[in-house]
Amino acid sequence: MGTIARNLGVDLDKIKDTYVSQALRMTYYPSCPVAHDKVLGISPHSDISVLTLVWELNLVDGLQIRRQDAWVPIKPHPKALVVNVGDFLEILTNGKYQSIEHRVTVNPHKERMSISAFHLPKIDTSVGPLPDIVREEEKKYKTLRVDQAAKVVFSSKLDGKKTKEYAMFST
Repeated sequence: MGTIARNLGVDLDKIKDTYVSQALRMTYYPSCPVAHDKVLGISPHSDISVLTLVWELNLVDGLQIRRQDAWVPIKPHPKALVVNVGDFLEILTNGKYQSIEHRVTVNPHKERMSISAFHLPKIDTSVGPLPDIVREEEKKYKTLRVDQAAKVVFSSKLDGKKTKEYAMFST
């Protein structure tokens, strides 16, 4: 977050309270030899977080990102974590950092395991574009309460970039 703050020209103290909690999810994707081409491990979505760190435990392919309307596989690396920009960071930066839509496919021969660490804002706060980087008339996103955005996202099926859609001003 310090590097992101420096890139934006913002004092870290002004944003450090926006990522104060962490949630962990351990995910097991069994192999699927029969219908692997018809089954998803996790549906397409973007993370509601500020940042998400993913450790792909057994280095089995499956994570894909949407880029230019195509699904691009991300090759696991034994000495690296995957870092996903989340929807709340996109909102904070008014789109300068964009959340990534991703999904996970299943492997026909090997199980896949991962641990995701979601770095989240306080549930009882509001998140909106940082005034230090965007003028009021240039804002693409509304300021929204984290708890209300979470209700929208978690009350429906994973599908696309729901937090971003919820936060965008109508054009």
